Formats: sequence, C-alpha cells, structure tokens
Amino acid sequence: MGRRSKLRRGGRAITAIPGGFLHLSLLASLRRRPSLQAHAQLLLLGLPLPAPTASRLLRPHLRSGNPSASLRLFLRVLRDRRPCPVDSQEDVPDSRSFSAALAACSRHASPSPGFSIHAFLLKSGFASDVFAANSLLHFYGSFGLHSLARNLFDEMPARDTVSFNTLISSYVQSCCINDAFEVFRIMVESGLRPDGWTVTALLGACAELQDLRAVKAVHGVARRMLEPQVFHSGEVATSLVDAYVKCRGMELARQVFDLAEDNARNARLWTTMVSGYARAQEFDIAQRLFHEMPEKDTVAWTALIGGFVRAGRYKEAVVLFEEMEGAGFEADEATIVTVLSACVGYGNIDLAKRLHCLVGHDGLINRNAKLATTFVDMYAKHGCIQTAQEVFSGVDDDFKTLELFNAMINGLARCKFGEKAIALFDGMGSLGLRPDKITFVGVLSACRHSGLVSQGFHIFDSMEEKYGVKPEIEHYTCMVDLLARDGQLDNAYIFIQNMPIKANSVMWSSLVRACMLHGNIKVRKLAEEQLLRLDPNYKPENLPLSNLFSEGKRKERTARMRKFLNHKPVAKTGISVSATHTFHPQTKLINLMLVGQLIFTGHGMSGDNTVHHIEMVAIAFGFERCKANGLKTFVFSVDMHRKCNDCIKKINDGMKRISLSDGVEWADLMVDKAEVEVVGTTDPEKLCCLLREVTKKHVKIRTENTVSEAGSATSQQTKGSFIGTHFLWRAQVE
Repeated sequence: MGRRSKLRRGGRAITAIPGGFLHLSLLASLRRRPSLQAHAQLLLLGLPLPAPTASRLLRPHLRSGNPSASLRLFLRVLRDRRPCPVDSQEDVPDSRSFSAALAACSRHASPSPGFSIHAFLLKSGFASDVFAANSLLHFYGSFGLHSLARNLFDEMPARDTVSFNTLISSYVQSCCINDAFEVFRIMVESGLRPDGWTVTALLGACAELQDLRAVKAVHGVARRMLEPQVFHSGEVATSLVDAYVKCRGMELARQVFDLAEDNARNARLWTTMVSGYARAQEFDIAQRLFHEMPEKDTVAWTALIGGFVRAGRYKEAVVLFEEMEGAGFEADEATIVTVLSACVGYGNIDLAKRLHCLVGHDGLINRNAKLATTFVDMYAKHGCIQTAQEVFSGVDDDFKTLELFNAMINGLARCKFGEKAIALFDGMGSLGLRPDKITFVGVLSACRHSGLVSQGFHIFDSMEEKYGVKPEIEHYTCMVDLLARDGQLDNAYIFIQNMPIKANSVMWSSLVRACMLHGNIKVRKLAEEQLLRLDPNYKPENLPLSNLFSEGKRKERTARMRKFLNHKPVAKTGISVSATHTFHPQTKLINLMLVGQLIFTGHGMSGDNTVHHIEMVAIAFGFERCKANGLKTFVFSVDMHRKCNDCIKKINDGMKRISLSDGVEWADLMVDKAEVEVVGTTDPEKLCCLLREVTKKHVKIRTENTVSEAGSATSQQTKGSFIGTHFLWRAQVE
C-alpha cells in the first residue's frame, strides 16, 4: 500500500494516500483550473504530481512573480515525463510548457537557462513549432541578443504576425529603430497584415525618433491596413496620441482624441492627453481636460502634478497633491517621487516628512531604492543630514543601489562630513557596487570641504588605476580647490599646469579666491591673467579688489585692469556703511582684503575715518556680499521655556551644528533677547529646517524689507558715508 499522509482539518485528521479520493480530487481541480493553493496542498500532503498536471502550473507560478519556482517545476516535468501516444494531449513538455519556461528564463538574471532550453528544443524536434519559436524570439530580445534573435527569425520555416511583432518590439525597446522598420517592410512584402500590436510598436519607434512625419506615415498605414474595430480601439488611439505628444504635435493629438469613439476613451487615453498639455505647459487646457475626465485615477493626478513640477511651479504642484488627497486618492510610488521633487523646490519640508511617514509604515521605503534615493537627496539638500542617514541605513543592503550611495555621499559632502563620506565610499565594495564619476565628484567634494588632502589624493589616484574611471574636469576642479583651501597655492598652480586637460574659469576662480584669502599675490596674479583670457566678460565685482595692487609697481597693472574691465566708480555702488558692518562676522576675511590700508579692532575702526577709508570699507563689505552671493542676516525668535539652562544649552549646541552647514557663516544665541542670529547666504527655508531639527518646533518665516538709518532707498554720497538699502530676514519659531 502507498504511503499515507494525514491532514488535520476542523479538529479531525484526514488520511490521504496516492490514488485516493483527496488526491484525485486535487488533480481534477488542477486540470480544470491551475491553482497554487491546490499545488500547496499536494506538497503539504506529500502526494505525487504527474508531469502533465505540473506543466499546467508553470504559468500560475510565473504570474505570481516567482519565475524561479516555474523553472524548477519545468525541470521536474522533464525528469518525470513518460512516453505517451503520439496524439495524446498528455504528452509533455509541449509548446505551451516550453513557452512558459522561456518566459521564466526572460526574467532570470542570466540567459544560460534559456540557452539550455533552446538546445532541448532542437533535440526534441520543437524547433519548427511557431509557438515555441516565438517564445525563443522574445527570450533573446529581452536580453538584447538581437543578432541571435535575427538568426533564429531568418531560419524559422514558418512565421506569423506574432513573430514579426515580437522582433519589431525587441528592436524598438533597444532603440534599433531602422532594424524595426526593416522587419516591418519584410512583413508587408510577405503578405502578412499588421495588427494593433504592430502599429503600437512602430508608433513607439517614431516617438523615440521624435519624427512627426514618421508618426503621420504610420498613422496612414494603420488607417488603410487595420480592421476598423482594431483601428478605433483604445490601444491604437492611445499609442497615436502618445506618439503625437512626444513629437510635439498637440493639435494632431487633440484631433485623434476628439475623433476617438466612446469605448476607446479610457482613463489611459485621457491621462495621455492631460500629460501632453502639461508637458507643453498649457496648464489651463490640461486642468480643464483633467476636470472633464469621467473617471480620474492616481496616474492622471500624478501626470498633472508632474507637469507643474517640470515647469518649476512647485507650489501649485503641492496644492494639487493636497486636492488629490482630499478626493480620497492614495499616492503611489510615482506620485511620492514627483511630489518630493516639488517639496525640494518649494521648501515644504513638513509635507516631505509626512510622505516619509506614509511610506514608512508599510516598510516600502526600505525595499525601494528609488524612493529612498529621493528622500535622502531631499533631506540632505535641506540640511537634515541625520534624517537622511537614517533613511539610508534603513534600506536593506540587497536593495541599495549606486544612485542611493551617490545621493548619500553628496549629502554628506554638502554638510562637510568628509570622513563619513569616505567611510561610505569604502563600504560600497562590500555590496558589489563600483563607483562612477558622480560618486567620485561627491567624495572628492567631501574631502575638499573637510580639508582631507591626503585622503583626497589617494581617492583621486585610485580612480583610473583601481576603478577604471577617467578623471574629468569636475574631478580636477575638486583637487585644485582642495589644495587651494589648504593653503597649498603653489602646488595647486603646478597641479593645474600638469593637468592633461585645459583648466576652465571655475578652476581659476577658485584659485583666485584662495589667493585672496591667504594673501599670495604672486599666484593670484598668474591666475587672474588666465581667468581674464578665458572669460572676457568677467565683472569687476567678481574679482578681488584691484586696490591691493595700487602701490608701487602695481599701479600700471591696476590702470590696465580697470580699463579692460570698464570699472565703474565706487561712489555708484550704493552700499551702506554703519557700525554693524564694521563688526562683520567675517571681519578677518575683510582684513585680509584690506591689509595695509585698514585694520579692524573690536566694534570700532582704527585709523583716520577719511572718505578713502570709508570707501574702502564699503568696497570690502560689498565685495564680500557679492562674493558670497548676497550675505543676509536671519533673526529667529525662540521659546526657551523661561530661559532654562537646558534649553539654552540645547539651542547653543544646535547653533554649533548650524554653523557647520554649507552657506552659514555665523550663528549665535542672544539669551537676553531670546533670539538666534544667523549670518550667511543659505536659503532661509533651509535655515528654518535646520533650526527645527534643533528645537523640534515649527518655523514660520516673516520677511521684512528695512531701510538704512538715513531712511532713503536712493543711493547718494555724502562726504563721509554712503546711504543705501539692506534686507533683514526674520523667522518666527512657533
């Protein structure tokens, strides 16, 4: 007697034996409708599964997203198969099981299993079967093996429309457009009639070419050769509209849309039209069409939101997303990625964090590298580097990608965490990831921002030797800036001279600024000459003060420079000079600029307060403002809980963190006023985000435009001062 198995159901044991009632019932169920649940019951009971029945389970396993299980089951079919009569329907494997197995091979990491099945097809006599041969064409096309696919296609004794469609689609997906149209020509000459799949594939090829004339030609072919019900179907209409949209033929796309029958106007067709108008930045028409949609879905909302984001209209994108949530639609991955781009542009960190919580509940962000990359990039750009690191660390190692590492390394570099960026760079190899040129730009930027000279050169030298990445101008610029920031100006100049590529204006500007800071007039002179040759339109306010060369033998050079740059008189600058300006957070830097002519001490100014000296103060402060892209003062009112010591310490520690941020020159807490004063060039929204990270409070900005003491916004000159306008940003912490 066969082996008995017991299945406990409802508190009592059911005995199942091979060939028994339960076994035969499950097999009959599988023959009628293949079910993974019935297969699981057979495995649980240890009952045998005949090869013909097993072959019916290949497709269900494939549809469930488990191609490996489908391949293992196919191998079992080959192992357990038995000879059957020639006309028997139970003979396996057949063309359908081969097709399912090849579809599973198309999703495998390597084409090797497919090669083995191709060899078995040749050996077993199925090579002439059109159904199996078409599956082989799809397999080779999915791996981009077009030469093998074309050889197989040419050797096929019989070909049908599916054979041509499969080869055309594989060519289009690999951007082999000419080959796709060549196969279509052979199809027409062989007397086969194209169907909807043929036209859809050809329209995709035209869209890749962005050739409007080609789209019109395919449109005409479709009208002449397709059956009326096929031509007026939703698939063909959507493909036509999509092709016209991508070729910027919105009027023709609208004509196709208006002529489409009601059964062809599905949600996808409406969404394609809305997306087309949004891409063309015709938002009034796009929104009107969107509101006319009979049934909206998340894809349609995302298409319109994405149009606003691409146009830089971030606020409207955020408002539209809030309307989408109010209408009861749930955001999917594509929607979240699109809205996060709007959050970065609009500075809405609160919405970004809410989206983070939304995708964090089900663990989606830990398994989705694209989504995690977007969050890491967004948090890093807003200065929330610790939150960005938490997102990065939460992603499983199996799902981490090169793009995710690049976003995290660049974020650490931007926030001056050089050693952490290098450690992350070194850890990429353990996951089998090789850095690219973007990775090296990020890690070298981290080295230059943190002053890690030796580590920077070690990484730079390993680019081509170890990783095979040829350095480009961005990498050389990082190295020059790294040396210049460290004060090695002579070495930086020698490095530029020995470079295999020509230096650009960005590189020379970096060297000029470093020379200004460190007082190296010799190298600075050489760098400025090269800079003027590369950029004749360089503005005088973007150069270091020419007055530093106004003594002795440098008077002649000063005159030539002023004449060459068409330098305007200082009296027209409109820069206000006051006591607050003389006690600037970067007084040391201004001293270096005015060395020998003006010295700052404390709150006052030593030396004679002559017009010349005041003019020099105005020039120096104005140049520093221009060089830093507009220095501003930010004043944040903070609630310190009656100025308790713990609060003061917490905010003071936070100010130290903010002072290390990119674009922040100086930050301090004024306890008596319960205010935080920050001086820098960074965006105020970013400062609010940084301050919120410290205080865990909501930050709201209120902007004021204040006028200097004289009360006049019109620049005018008196004997001892300048009058002008300056700006003060105030942010209220609630």
